[in-house]
Amino acid sequence: MNLDDKQTKSAVTALVKHVKSKNANDLIEDESVIWLIVGTKKIPDTRKAMPKRLNLKYSVLQSDAEVCLFTKDPQKEFKELLASKGVKRVNKVIGISKLRDKYKPFEAKRKLCAAYGMFLADDRVIPLLPKLLGKEFFLKKKQPIPVDMKKSNLKAEIEKALSSTYMHLNGGSCSAIKVGTTALSEQHIFENIMAVVPQVADNIPKKWKNIQSINIKTSDSISLPIYNSLPEEVQSISIKHNGAKQRVEEDEEASDSDEE
Repeated sequence: MNLDDKQTKSAVTALVKHVKSKNANDLIEDESVIWLIVGTKKIPDTRKAMPKRLNLKYSVLQSDAEVCLFTKDPQKEFKELLASKGVKRVNKVIGISKLRDKYKPFEAKRKLCAAYGMFLADDRVIPLLPKLLGKEFFLKKKQPIPVDMKKSNLKAEIEKALSSTYMHLNGGSCSAIKVGTTALSEQHIFENIMAVVPQVADNIPKKWKNIQSINIKTSDSISLPIYNSLPEEVQSISIKHNGAKQRVEEDEEASDSDEE
């Protein structure tokens, strides 16, 4: 199943126009994140779900966003590793011991969450992080993204993580996915949406059959629809009647009791 190109482009144009109109009197125009809101018919089981990495054509990480990396101990070794591999995009490295000791109070966790635009983590420490970070990171959709610190080409591994977007299955019927910022052109936002949606469908149980709606919005705008599921399709089946085949149309939702 494919999105309607024309409707998607129209929604992107309208959303960007709305943001520019709202910011018309601002001396400094801030970047607004553009979200893809995917509504499902049935809620997926997400008790052990990790963020799903989705490939983009154009990065959605805001230009001024800083990046924090959680690592095993000792953190100094990983700082030196990043430097030796030419990784310059990571602004802060925090080892597990420091995270446990320095960021134990709720207020410390809240400030840490607000200080960085994106969090990465050595995939070996990911199981420890939910308890150490608390709910704030998950409510703000800033769950740390796993990276393989053992990769020979660590720079490429980090850059791939930073240039992707992520689907956080949060136990509800809606998921919000970053697909652009207003710093991107309308065409680039459109191309990101068209690239991401098929990957979203592939990561949802029953795929397109379980998608109710897809909308785009900023954090403070209304939602603009780009896809809505039609009512359950009528299925056509064949049965034999008096030696001949008869076409019978049955609605998926019909029950045996309705025929009695």
